Order: sequence, then C-alpha cells, then structure tokens
Amino acid sequence: MLRPISHMLLYSFAFGGTTFYSYVASPMAFKVLTRDQFSILQNKVFPWFFTMQSLSPIALALTLPAPLAAPAYYALGGATISGVINLYGLLPWNKSIKVKRHILQERLDKGELTQEQFDTFDAPLKKEFGKAHGLSLLVNMGYTIAMLTYGCFLTTGMLRYIPK
Repeated sequence: MLRPISHMLLYSFAFGGTTFYSYVASPMAFKVLTRDQFSILQNKVFPWFFTMQSLSPIALALTLPAPLAAPAYYALGGATISGVINLYGLLPWNKSIKVKRHILQERLDKGELTQEQFDTFDAPLKKEFGKAHGLSLLVNMGYTIAMLTYGCFLTTGMLRYIPK
C-alpha cells in the first residue's frame, strides 16, 4: 500500500513542481523582480530544477506500483532526456552567454566601450541567448508533455486495480 502512495507523491512533486515553477512562479518572478534579481534566482534554482527533471523519471520507473504499457516507459525516458539536455547542454550554454553579456556591460560601465560598440557586440549575444532560451523552453515543454503522458498511463494502469 505504501509503494503506490509514495509513487504518486513523487509523480505529483515532479510533474506539479515543474509545471507550477515553469508556467506560474517563474513568469511571475520575471514580472516583479529586476533583471539582475531574476537572473540570480534562476541561477540558483535551475541546477536543482533540471537535476530533479533528470532524476525523478528514473526514480518513478524504479518504483512503479504496477506494470505499465511500454509507452509509459518511453514517456519517462523522454522526460529524463529532456532534463539531461537542459542540465548539461542548454543551461551551460545560456550561462556562458549571460557571462559574456555581463562582461560587455561592465566594459560599458567602465567606459571601455561606447554605447554603439556595446550595442554592436551585444546584438549577436542577444540573438544567441534568444535561441538558447527558446530551445530550453521547448525542451522543458517536452518534459511537461512527457510527464503528463506518463500520468495518463499511470492513471489507466492503476484503474485496473480498483475493485468494481
């Protein structure tokens, strides 16, 4: 009896936490915090967030309370891959672009660059960040869809065990 409950709690945490942070908390923080404050927040949250996205589907696969159809495992695999891509690929790429932009801003503030030079150097970095951030959002949406899909298979599988 404890295994299905702990599995459902883990699923609720993984799916609910990701969905809430991605589509409610993070956009809200973006609106109310300064850009620097928001950046500090995300830099602290994202390594943990993407680690959770990478590991929780594995934990779910290892603690299944009942056998499920193969597509349920594919959904968990897709969610894990999404988390790993964000953690080890897109997060470092986004961070490296932010560091370059921060250095440019410091050089502008020190008077080492004119505003025109800054704008010239910053434009391609803005474009690259938009691309990297957009890919990260897409991959994050992939995680959410994969976990939602898994939840549908989990619910269907567990309904078989409810007495009629």
